[in-house]
Amino acid sequence: MIDNVRDDLSRRTNTVRDELDALKSLIRMAVVGAVLGAIYVELRKPPAERTWNGKLLGVVPYDFRLPSLEALRQAYWNPRSPKIVTPRPLGVGWAVNIPTLLRRLGVHNELTRGR
Repeated sequence: MIDNVRDDLSRRTNTVRDELDALKSLIRMAVVGAVLGAIYVELRKPPAERTWNGKLLGVVPYDFRLPSLEALRQAYWNPRSPKIVTPRPLGVGWAVNIPTLLRRLGVHNELTRGR
């Protein structure tokens, strides 16, 4: 009986592991596709008009310019902003504004208060 339970748990664990691996592969392909899509959009423009930042399909932000420390801080640590997600300062997609997320989750301390 214990062997049956052990085998059943082993099968379920393998199934969950396989599904998570499939999800990781899907996410990886989506990220690579978004990066390639953003590069394609920029390379289709004449060289003088390439800004290397914008929105892919009008939704997904991208920015391939070298960010400043202030841009990184504004994206990931801006307690004054009410937005949880902001455009990534480098790459494709969104960044998480950590203090605002913590505040919304109910974690209140000096680091997450907006000034």
